[in-house]
Amino acid sequence: MNSKAYFAMGLHFHQPVGNFDDILERAYNNCYKPFIDIFSQFPNIKMTFHFSGNLLDFFEARHPEFIDRIKTLVNSGQVEIMGGGYYEPILQAIPQRDITGQINMLSEYAEKRFCVRPKGVWIAERVWSPGIVKDLKNTGMAYSILDDMHIILAGVDEDDLRGYFMTGDDNDNIAIFPSNKFLRYAIPFKRPREIITYLKKECRSRENLLFSYGDDAEKFGEWPWTYDWVYRKGWLANFFKELTKNNNWLETVTFSEYLDLQPPLDNVNIPEASYEEMMKWSGGRWMNFLTKYPESDQMHKRMMYVSDRVDKLVKSAQYTVHSEKIKKAQRELYKAQTNCPYWHGVFGGIYMHNLRNAVFEHLINADKISDEIENGKQDNQANVREMDFYNNNAKAVILENNNFFICIDALRGGSVRELDYKPKSVNLINTLARHKESYHKKILDRINKKSTEPLEMHEVIKTIEPKLKDAIHYDRHTRSCLADHFIEKDLAMEDFANCNYIDLGGFADASYSVRIDGQNAVLAREAEVKGMRIQNQKAISISSDKEIKISYALRNESNSDLDSFFGMEFNISMPFADSDRYSYESSKGNIGALNKAGVAQETDFFAIKDAGGYLGIKLAFSSYPEKIWYFPVLTVSQSERAYSINYQSLCIFPIWQVKLQSKGEMHMDIAWKMSCSA
Repeated sequence: MNSKAYFAMGLHFHQPVGNFDDILERAYNNCYKPFIDIFSQFPNIKMTFHFSGNLLDFFEARHPEFIDRIKTLVNSGQVEIMGGGYYEPILQAIPQRDITGQINMLSEYAEKRFCVRPKGVWIAERVWSPGIVKDLKNTGMAYSILDDMHIILAGVDEDDLRGYFMTGDDNDNIAIFPSNKFLRYAIPFKRPREIITYLKKECRSRENLLFSYGDDAEKFGEWPWTYDWVYRKGWLANFFKELTKNNNWLETVTFSEYLDLQPPLDNVNIPEASYEEMMKWSGGRWMNFLTKYPESDQMHKRMMYVSDRVDKLVKSAQYTVHSEKIKKAQRELYKAQTNCPYWHGVFGGIYMHNLRNAVFEHLINADKISDEIENGKQDNQANVREMDFYNNNAKAVILENNNFFICIDALRGGSVRELDYKPKSVNLINTLARHKESYHKKILDRINKKSTEPLEMHEVIKTIEPKLKDAIHYDRHTRSCLADHFIEKDLAMEDFANCNYIDLGGFADASYSVRIDGQNAVLAREAEVKGMRIQNQKAISISSDKEIKISYALRNESNSDLDSFFGMEFNISMPFADSDRYSYESSKGNIGALNKAGVAQETDFFAIKDAGGYLGIKLAFSSYPEKIWYFPVLTVSQSERAYSINYQSLCIFPIWQVKLQSKGEMHMDIAWKMSCSA
């Protein structure tokens, strides 16, 4: 064959911040190490590697010899190192200052550890936005890899993608290599000879063309059932052997090498986009996840809040004195920007409690460092203020001191959306509502055997259990604390838990007025309950280093008497999720495990005890509730391996009988107390 072609392969090695150590260790043993073991045996095959910072941190702590092996490959010229955001953020979703900071952090690591400064940048989840070109250029980046679909959306014909393109303006532009769709789906799933046959067929028309491939390294052993195929059955070794046999016409190169060999094919304006599946999951734009999942938006807005706070310290006169502490706060912020917990597709993402928990842990850590620099350890006065926290031109209330960060959303039921207990770096409302997902219908169809169409490969391999059918329910509002409800007397707990009830007055998801009264955030709403106008007012304050005070006042503004039942939700997420270290307690003693449902009666408190002593909570009531319902909040989600039930939080719902004469009032106080080891 006369035509010569080039083949540039880029692999992206990544695990999210907050992933369990045993999963990282499994990925190392099933994927990363065996890949390098085999790749090292073929020194004439070149590749480009990108490692996210969380993996690099893991390797440094647990397998520093792996880093040394990569450095040897870099020194020999077999591997090029790509840069990117250190902790794999969606660049579009973070401030420009953090884009620069994250990319520079990874580049500086590469310079120190591999003695090279990256020229290419890996775009997390290939979420592209034209506005980031200038930031990439300013950090010294010369190229990136996107899917071929990105370039097709820019108006380039599918047959004209065998090279690279420039994007940006005359002053700030970078090269974009289009990752070939056939290769992404074929490697490592089709036989190596089929891939070589495809490349031969495609390269007959033009000399010096380039095939680009960029995809996840986890496909080589960490994805379900790939270890046996890739290693035990020899796919990877056979693939490298085929490339070696055909190196007379197909030369493997790094992306930087090809930049030096050939000019660009064209200049293009690439629109905002991601890979095809992501576009489908997000509704066309990654930022839509912040609307689809209010919990994602909560994390994002909290991240922006912390980023602003850290940036002020960077720019302040205190930076000279506290530069190392502020850099540590930046690193904690960057860890919280890892993209995986903010969205959901085929991987667990936002449904994973541990990933969300890690986001809040690192944000709170950054906050604690900022507290120490700004306030010192002595000044613990609560700061209570209104602000447009959610960037929606509406009021939210923040109560904050060195021990607590409390965020109240006036638009969503005047409820507490976030309650951080800083001494333990935990958000006690780190939960997720039961959202409707498109694949829920697939689950029900498969269980009920209604679907007659053949299943796609990624559906066939997923395990599915009949019990999933009974776990699919949808919440009416965001899971939070102090979501208020007037309910019918004969409502059953199961119907409330499954959202099969009438919410009298509609307080739970309605807008509340806001005022600040000293150290109290006061929220109020008036609505009709059983034909009567009822005013509901609640005040929230930080009363001590370990306690929050909540006061309710219900007033009947009508000329008739009210006889109803009232309660408020406490959706609480403990640091170790549904661990068996936790149990429920009331004044009658231990009443069950955390993942059980039940009813507590005749008690003036309800508590979650931690047998490990790390952190427990207690809700103490000034007046006995009629009863207290408690049940776990469970969601049904998909991952690459299975459809599964995920524990999210527990719901505690104390209920009082409300008998109010015309113009009558009822008051109740609740003390939320923390109990923990030092």
